[in-house]
Amino acid sequence: MKLKVKFSKEGMVKFISHLDSLRLFHRAVQRAGIPILWSEGFNPHMKLSITQPLSVGMESEGEWMEMEVEDGTDISTIAAELNSALPPGIRILSVEEKVGKESLFGAIKTTEYRFLFPRSLYPNAEALKASIERAEAADEIMVPRKKKQGRKKIWVDEDIRPLIHKLELEEGEDFILRALLGAGNEGNLRPDRFLQGVFPQEDVDGVQIRRVRSLDENEKQIS
Repeated sequence: MKLKVKFSKEGMVKFISHLDSLRLFHRAVQRAGIPILWSEGFNPHMKLSITQPLSVGMESEGEWMEMEVEDGTDISTIAAELNSALPPGIRILSVEEKVGKESLFGAIKTTEYRFLFPRSLYPNAEALKASIERAEAADEIMVPRKKKQGRKKIWVDEDIRPLIHKLELEEGEDFILRALLGAGNEGNLRPDRFLQGVFPQEDVDGVQIRRVRSLDENEKQIS
């Protein structure tokens, strides 16, 4: 039986890497005694995968994980069992049976991010607004990235503008930028590259990034 598991990742655990997060879930599944299935072959592994890797330092309100358990497993208790075995900051929000063959990652087309600019570090609201307006008006936004070519890696410029779908700046105690960015198989824009392209004059190390939700081609939340 295939399951889709929604979880949040907040607080200090945001500094745990993707691979270490997977190891945390492997240990939690074993401690909780969940009857997960294993692959076959010389190097068997749990049938468990996280849909979208989350960069170190980023929080998330809704990550997705797919896992496969023995048929007939009572899934109503899995969330509580995993939460009791996971560290503070990672919380299972829901566990449901997965229907259909398409992977959750295959259904994702865009992802909403929340970028918090602390006013103490970014006091100039007009500069932030100007950068956002330039990005919205631009035909292209070129950002360099490393690309493998044969046995070596080279730097190439890529246009990220087609992957920026919506920007909305909110002013309050701090500045909050909500951005809907391309994600999934058809084009994925990492939030750090988004910041690099939209705010080239700013030191963005102080920006706090949170993944809010992922949407399908009809802009409906993945669920």
